[in-house]
Amino acid sequence: MAKTRPKRISSSRAHLRRVLVPIALMGVVVLLLLLDALLSLGRIHSGLTISGIDFGRMPREEAVAELSHLVDESMAEPLVLVRDTYRWPVLAADLGVEIDPAATVEEAMAITRKGNLFQQLAARVSLYFGDRDVRLQGTIDQERMDKIISLVAEKLDLPPVNASLKFEGDEITIIACRDGFVVDRPVLRYQLHEVLLSLHSTDVPIPMVAKSPNVKAADTSGAKEAAKLMVSAPITLTHEDATWTMPTESIKLSLDFTVTGTRSSEKLVPYVSPDKVQEFLQEISETVRQKPRKATWETDGTTATIIPALFGKELDTVGTAAALTEAASSKSQRVAQVAIKETPPERTTEQAQAMGIAKSIGSYTTKFTGSANRVSNIQRAASLIDSTLVEPGGTFSFNNTVGQRTEERGFKTAPVIKEDGRLEDDLGGGICQVATTLFNAAFFTGLPIVQRENHTLYIDHYPMGRDATVSWGHPDLQFRNDTDYWLLIKAYASSNSVTFAIYGTPDGRKVTYSTSDWQNIVKQTEKRIKTDELPLGETRVKDYGQDGRSCTVTRTVTVNSQTRTHTFYSNYPMVPKLIEEGTKSKETTTTTAPTTTTAPPSTGSPTPTALPTTTLPSG
Repeated sequence: MAKTRPKRISSSRAHLRRVLVPIALMGVVVLLLLLDALLSLGRIHSGLTISGIDFGRMPREEAVAELSHLVDESMAEPLVLVRDTYRWPVLAADLGVEIDPAATVEEAMAITRKGNLFQQLAARVSLYFGDRDVRLQGTIDQERMDKIISLVAEKLDLPPVNASLKFEGDEITIIACRDGFVVDRPVLRYQLHEVLLSLHSTDVPIPMVAKSPNVKAADTSGAKEAAKLMVSAPITLTHEDATWTMPTESIKLSLDFTVTGTRSSEKLVPYVSPDKVQEFLQEISETVRQKPRKATWETDGTTATIIPALFGKELDTVGTAAALTEAASSKSQRVAQVAIKETPPERTTEQAQAMGIAKSIGSYTTKFTGSANRVSNIQRAASLIDSTLVEPGGTFSFNNTVGQRTEERGFKTAPVIKEDGRLEDDLGGGICQVATTLFNAAFFTGLPIVQRENHTLYIDHYPMGRDATVSWGHPDLQFRNDTDYWLLIKAYASSNSVTFAIYGTPDGRKVTYSTSDWQNIVKQTEKRIKTDELPLGETRVKDYGQDGRSCTVTRTVTVNSQTRTHTFYSNYPMVPKLIEEGTKSKETTTTTAPTTTTAPPSTGSPTPTALPTTTLPSG
């Protein structure tokens, strides 16, 4: 037993060493990594370079300053595009290069700090075995680079030559094909990108590449005779009862060449090019063109009847060129028919039928008076809304449809109600009559009203609590199409009335409503202001204002046994009666007293007749 005891101790110690040594090594590694982290705090990690320059252990701010200095030096020196004896110095600024030193430094800082702990450790350890370079962060104006490349290409490019024929008077010369040698633009673009996003000013060799012609032909013998035949006499072009003559000179100018067959059987063949014959066909194209007509609706106040669509017609340039080629290749039948293709309408009859616009589902009419300008504005706004279509689920907007009220768009100056209740002339005065009428049409159609505001002044020739005011920008009148089919809005404006009818597919909805009595009544006050436009002691009413009041209109819509209720609140604030008092001195004169006595004229100012607050036209 005494002999085996030392072995047990030795075995235990060996096991302990096997455990402690790795732990100690790991501790040393962790300690070194912690030390490395402390040394790299706020600095670029050792082993990192930026565009080949060592920035290891450099603090962030110092690195940004140093890199900015290097970038400025680099951008001040041109790089040179070189090809044989040609040299083009180009500054980075000419190519719209913008380098971001701060972003570049941040990218370098992030290499050993992004990802989880193990990814960061792996990145740092890898730098002990080899440096890692960071590219400059920046942008290049691609359009400006391509412009520079194009200028270089104009000087160096030797374009390929297509096999073709050349007309010199009545003589025809064969032009053989030839390979070209041109600037390799994609490669040059890549090279410039690499150099510009670095700190190196250097010569950049301009890469060149061979370019094959589009038209090559092993056999051109028959092309000359074929071309002679094609230009031997004019061609007659016909369409219905119309005819046009294509002279031989026009045929020459329209000819191009293509290749038929493969390899040893390739042949050069002349043909009338659709591109080159465009000018000759332009007048003919205008003559034969018939515009398509989209399907629309004819309405009578009750029913919407579809007016069928019509397909249009236009000249088929490719087909016509082919017909001209065939005619030109004939010795005797040198007549070609204009090729025509149909152009579809914007809306076909079938599409119109599927929209479900069949019956009037609601309408409303209001009467009006006013100046010629006010009448004109009402008619103009109504015409802009007329025939508007609203898709299922879509929302109609008065402002989006009518647009801004300007002279250029046909609107004139007429009285408009301002926010403070004053009437003032402005462009588009009167169109609130249109908005009010359309609001009531949508109201009785049972459509959800998305936006509606009442006027500041109460206008008694509108239904109580059912007026609608609009102004460019805000307020707006909006309602939504909650039916399963499209809606068609039709407008009719005469010199004294405007009507809106909304057409769609009836879904059986019923509309009822109730209007409250006037509420929250505020008696009108008076406000007096001085004016030198009136003699002292005289007065006149400048603005009659109104009592303040409000009311509510409650609408109930029933459809498919479901009922929804919406309350429209209208508030018409009190607007003081504005009275002007004269301050102008009366003129006096001295005259010889008459021999007879007469009563002096009355100097008292008449008392103005009170006017209702609702007789003035609305905006």
